Amino acid sequence: MPGIDLNYFIRQANKLTEKIEERKKQLAEETVEAKSGEGLVTVVANCVQEIRSIKIDKSAIDPNDPGMLEDLVTAAVNAALANSRQHMNAELAKISGGVKIPGIN
Repeated sequence: MPGIDLNYFIRQANKLTEKIEERKKQLAEETVEAKSGEGLVTVVANCVQEIRSIKIDKSAIDPNDPGMLEDLVTAAVNAALANSRQHMNAELAKISGGVKIPGIN
């Protein structure tokens, strides 16, 4: 097809991929936080879905009810990972103009 420069589109796609990869590196340093049990458990995750820290208030530790603490930790971890995914997707959408790119976002 005359008038279409496929090399131009390939270069643009490569530039976009580079921008996205650079932003992902930055997102690895950004963190989000989630709490459960009215703040008894706090989880910090980076924006590439890695848990950075878990803090547990002493009052959440009941030797007679380990299931409660397990539930609080699970809820906080899941919330932190959900916040992380949401933040990452929003940031990458800014770069891609909202276009979903398979394997990237």
